[in-house]
Amino acid sequence: MREAVGQALFINIILVFVVIFIILFASSTNYTKAFKVKNKIISIIEENNGYDSLAKDQINTYLGNIGYRISRNGCNNNDKHYKNSKSVLINTGSNYKYCVEKVTTTKDGTEQTFYGVTAYMYYELPIISSMIEIPIYGETKTLGILGN
Repeated sequence: MREAVGQALFINIILVFVVIFIILFASSTNYTKAFKVKNKIISIIEENNGYDSLAKDQINTYLGNIGYRISRNGCNNNDKHYKNSKSVLINTGSNYKYCVEKVTTTKDGTEQTFYGVTAYMYYELPIISSMIEIPIYGETKTLGILGN
């Protein structure tokens, strides 16, 4: 009887480590996907020298091709990274959950513009049927000087 209890405990310990390993692997995969999405959105915005309808179409095509999560809610002001008045969320009507905000800053008396991009890392737990999303944020280079 003692050996049966010992083997059951050993199997339970192995199962716990397997579950932890699976969670770490899933986290790594989700983070990598969100990081790639963020970087691709930033590169598309920089190639188009801003976020316009052409950039939006390219981003949506890319997100559709990789199977990014569709979200009808889009972004709202709670998703803004910069909470100041010179930050404007510009993709509130997207079918995908990514946020692009146009940020205008003043440096040495000149106004400069860059874009902040937030992509999301998702966890969907089928047993609990809840979803956890973790934002991954990045910024474009300064795209130009708007004034003196």
